[in-house]
Amino acid sequence: MYKNLYPHLFQPLRLKGLMMKNRIMSAPNMLFHTVDGRPTQYYISYLEHKARGGAGLVTLGEIPVCDGASHTPPMRWTWDNLPLFGEMAAAIHEHGALAAVELVHGGMRANPKYNTVPIKGPVAGVNHLGAEVQAMTVEDMEQVADAFAEAAAFWYHAGFDAVLIHAAHGWLIPQFLSPLINKRTDEYGGSLENRMRFPLAILRRVREKVGDGKVIMLRLSGSERHPEGFTTDDIVAFLERAQQYVDLAEISTEGVTNFFAITYSPWGQNVELAAAIKAAGKIKIPIFTLGSIVSPEQAEDIIASGKADGVSMSRALLADPFLPKKAALGRADEIVPCLRCLNCTDSDNARRHLVCSVNPLIGREARLGFADTLGKANRRLKVLVAGGGPAGMQAAVTASERGHDVILCEKSDSLGGLLKLLARDSLKKDLRRFTEYLLRRVASSGVAVKLNTEVNRELVAAEAPDAVIVAVGSLPLLPKAIRGIEKAKHITSIYQQEPDNSVQKRVVIIGGGLAGVESGLHLANMGKKVTVLEMLPEYAIEAGGVYRLGLQAKAEELGLNIITGARCLEVADGSVRYEKDGRESEVECDAVYYATGMISNTQPYLELADTAPFVIPVGDCRRAGKIDGAIHSGYFAALDLGML
Repeated sequence: MYKNLYPHLFQPLRLKGLMMKNRIMSAPNMLFHTVDGRPTQYYISYLEHKARGGAGLVTLGEIPVCDGASHTPPMRWTWDNLPLFGEMAAAIHEHGALAAVELVHGGMRANPKYNTVPIKGPVAGVNHLGAEVQAMTVEDMEQVADAFAEAAAFWYHAGFDAVLIHAAHGWLIPQFLSPLINKRTDEYGGSLENRMRFPLAILRRVREKVGDGKVIMLRLSGSERHPEGFTTDDIVAFLERAQQYVDLAEISTEGVTNFFAITYSPWGQNVELAAAIKAAGKIKIPIFTLGSIVSPEQAEDIIASGKADGVSMSRALLADPFLPKKAALGRADEIVPCLRCLNCTDSDNARRHLVCSVNPLIGREARLGFADTLGKANRRLKVLVAGGGPAGMQAAVTASERGHDVILCEKSDSLGGLLKLLARDSLKKDLRRFTEYLLRRVASSGVAVKLNTEVNRELVAAEAPDAVIVAVGSLPLLPKAIRGIEKAKHITSIYQQEPDNSVQKRVVIIGGGLAGVESGLHLANMGKKVTVLEMLPEYAIEAGGVYRLGLQAKAEELGLNIITGARCLEVADGSVRYEKDGRESEVECDAVYYATGMISNTQPYLELADTAPFVIPVGDCRRAGKIDGAIHSGYFAALDLGML
């Protein structure tokens, strides 16, 4: 007999005349696959993937309501594009999900590059891009309210079931609500009553335009998280008035490092905001929460405890769009965990193709298909994988799922490679979850695992595989120019054996790239006094912009001492000498580690290159990099096998 393990999460929710089949909303995010403002098939298939995976409602993200509203390349909701938007809605509906669209106005944070009219906001000034901002007039506000209403009517006509008014994350509506920003002296500034006047006018105008039968949702920050910003009590007061116009509120937060929480942030950091709003007892509409909702267990607990009526998931459904269906089937252990590495956000912000570190398919569905439609290879092959790190494990599992006979060889006594070491980081619980997931995938697959087995020409000759996938990783780069560097250890050694707390109180890390800084955070979290020496003007330059903001905040919190522009000269007994701005300095320490980069271990690949019809390097063996390179290259190498 079927047992629903998550009865609250899979309880349907009625919204007006619509039924949301569960309490999981696929939160809005952008793909940027548009041509001249028209969505491509990539965008349509991407949204379909979310619906196909079982979300109850799928939201198309951040559609600007008018000229002057855009902060990114806009998707233009013109009548000649209507058939494409109708196809979007249909692709979502075909899998039993409701289709919603998020409407936004950037206000003073709009980008002049994507608009033809002046940038306007609550007050005049200069925005974060250096663009001049004009203060909105009452006539401007009327036009913007009308634009929201017209946009809502258009998207309902296109076949969407609901609109989500974006009143969070620093855009126009929260700019008016914010006492930090809104310094107007007229009836639209000053008191909370005045600051909420224009936001309420927008909601009222939308409701008047579309009528009582349409679903209007509101994304709202539960707090500005600033001593002088709007409070949760302010939001309760606003929402108490706004609920006459909207049918559901989704509670987020302000501050880029809050709504784009990285791996160092707590899970569900906005849940308590939603709980406080519900506990006020004044809000009668459903309250959803979002922000690092990482698992069905967490989501079930949030709803069951009464902290929220539902959850919105964004990155969790990028990592695995099938999270809802796997949870419903009692197969939560098969859900691909999100790393909260923000590769998705930073690739989005760079206007590149959307990249998820742990899901190679997301955003590529139009070309490759969906996770449940890839099927078996045309021809069954015998595949030998050399190396049991993340790239090798991913390649082995994918090849096995494609119907190949797979042998995975690892020269050490356990799988995991560098990942199993980094997963010991005291601050990286997301990475630990992903490592455990990969190990489960291998254990439950048909892959034959051989530990303490190094792949060489003799082994390949004995096994006679059709394909060899070489995933032997990378090697540390030793900075030989530094005198006494032999006294230092490579940074990964801190994860092999914890430093002696009794003697290693002061630690110096040579190299302030991502590996050095994140390892420094781990040591600082363990109580060490850590100094990181970086030769470049900035540290962790390979990290994406939003991730770096979170990294900087954590470094400040833990007291990590990062010295940039510092060229290391010598590792001595009990100290490290370095040069900065033409002056030599010394930092005393009990232990020294270096994190000065990795180089691909190509020699095994070169030795095996002619031993089988297909010999493919993957992961760090192919190009030293981060986890996304390992997972993606392993996946696509396996996907490519057996086509002929």
